[in-house]
Amino acid sequence: MADGVADVRRLLDRIEQISQIGSWEWVVATGAVTWSDQLYRIYGVEQGTPITLEYFLSRIHPDERTRIQREIQTVLRHPGTFQYREVIIRSDGAHRTLDTIGETSCGADGTVIELVGTCRDVTDLVSRDQRIQFYSDVFEHVQIGLSGWQVDRSEATPKLRLVAFNTKTEELVGTSLGGRLGQSLTEILPTLEGSALIEEATAMSFARPIRKLPPFARSNGQGAPWLAATLFSLPGRQIGLALEDVTASVRTSMLQQAERHALEMLASGAPIAAILEVIARAIETASPGTLASVLLLDVTGTKLKHGAAPSLPVELVTLLEGLHIGPRAGSCGTAMFRRERVIVTDIATDPLWDDYRALVAPFGLRACWSEPIIATDGRVLGAFALYHREPRTPDAAAYELLARAAHVTSIAIERRMLDDQLRALAGKIEAVREEERSTIARDIHDQLGQALTAHKLDVGWLLRRITEPALVAKLEELARSTDDVIRSVQRIATDLRPGVLDHLGLRAAIEWQAEEFERRSGLTCRVTSSLSNVVLERELATGVFRIFQEALTNIARHANAKTVEVALYLHHGQLHLDISDDGVGLPEIGLGPHLGILGMRERAVRLGGECIVQRKQPTGVTVSVVLPLRFPPELQAIRD
Repeated sequence: MADGVADVRRLLDRIEQISQIGSWEWVVATGAVTWSDQLYRIYGVEQGTPITLEYFLSRIHPDERTRIQREIQTVLRHPGTFQYREVIIRSDGAHRTLDTIGETSCGADGTVIELVGTCRDVTDLVSRDQRIQFYSDVFEHVQIGLSGWQVDRSEATPKLRLVAFNTKTEELVGTSLGGRLGQSLTEILPTLEGSALIEEATAMSFARPIRKLPPFARSNGQGAPWLAATLFSLPGRQIGLALEDVTASVRTSMLQQAERHALEMLASGAPIAAILEVIARAIETASPGTLASVLLLDVTGTKLKHGAAPSLPVELVTLLEGLHIGPRAGSCGTAMFRRERVIVTDIATDPLWDDYRALVAPFGLRACWSEPIIATDGRVLGAFALYHREPRTPDAAAYELLARAAHVTSIAIERRMLDDQLRALAGKIEAVREEERSTIARDIHDQLGQALTAHKLDVGWLLRRITEPALVAKLEELARSTDDVIRSVQRIATDLRPGVLDHLGLRAAIEWQAEEFERRSGLTCRVTSSLSNVVLERELATGVFRIFQEALTNIARHANAKTVEVALYLHHGQLHLDISDDGVGLPEIGLGPHLGILGMRERAVRLGGECIVQRKQPTGVTVSVVLPLRFPPELQAIRD
């Protein structure tokens, strides 16, 4: 009998697994909840885990919990059959949708004493229904170009020949297709000759019935839209082509990529001209046939200054440099003066270009739209311009593109200005800090050092006049401790500002610091230098020395190295400092080394150079510092 019951239970459990249905029972009076094995599996809970109403509610999605509690209360007040849908969160974090169906058992007084029911996992069904509804809504409300094409393999190069199309396709390809049935896709859109779309369509495997392709520009003409293409199989081994105008999203994506790239370049210290050129090229790529230009306002706030113009003739860029802004100063000069957008649809007739028309006429430019670049504090930084080789009026998309370009450019310019200000402030703070170090070092050496020396002389005087053994021993101990204090004072003063840097120069300071590093760390540190006795500007020498100290500190803390090689030399009029170790290399994570590297890089940038930290093969790290030479003002005047 027991075996029969066990067989029935196994059969029921198997049926529940196949149907994705779990069963449960809740005794209201005792609060006891019983789950079937399949329900444990659905919830992702280990079988045998004690279940309570509170635990069940804790697995309900927070957005659903209040509603499910109301459902339970309703069942308790109104006994009978019930059903509802719930979303649970499994122990592994996955969300599942369940359909619950159950009924109540009541006592003689009508009070609910027990609830039993089943839970069916309908997650996949709900997902399928949602997908069906989604695609139904898409085709119901969104217009796309749909066309059918026959693969013609009668020639050496397979072709796609038009067999059917809808009206939206004509709009997207920019031409009437009424009399073009049988023509090839490349005859209709010549820019697709040799494109991935043709190749994919003619080689398409019908075992893979859908193929999405990257967006492409319909043509290279002014304002040509970007189209997204999807290939799909049709009966009769024909190819379906779905086209959608994605110009706005493509332009937005390109500008976002340009903005990210610009910010990365800003972080790496790239020149602002290179950053602006990246943005201008992104605009030109996003809007075929457009020539982008960035003109900046000079420090006087009255003249134009070149920012970027990757596709404008160099001769024109030179002619525009230094022109004054004003109420009738072309497009950019007027936009800066008015602090508002200026749209010139035809340069040949617009009065704003009366004084400048002859400048641009030889270059075939006919339209210019300009957007002022405004800082967050309201200052005019410059203007972003879009030129065209034919008279043209912007549409809504062009206005949005122009505004976005100016916004991205303002971010780049302001960020660079802020970086320059912060770097200048950091340099000022560092200079003040070095001056304070020097002052403290001098005070310690001159005042405290002298006082300790006098103290030692007094102790010596006493030693020569006292014969009491106990007092002599005490004075000798005091003399030794005084010597220790004097050495400590000298070391502290040297750490604050090594005198060798000021008196003997950078090369001697580097060599001295390397010897100190060897003594303290036990590592071998070899210095090779061809710098001779070049006298450098104090700020430059100090900066290089501090970078060297930071590099040695990082090696001692993190490298686990045995040998350090240092090279200090001049090359092509620049100062070079290379520091290499044979340690474990750059760490993958951890803020300590990274902050040290950041500090070295910032010092180098403030000095007009760069600090590159990279892995060395086979092991170790190389720190390469390259800085422009700077000499003290009195020497610079002699050199000039």
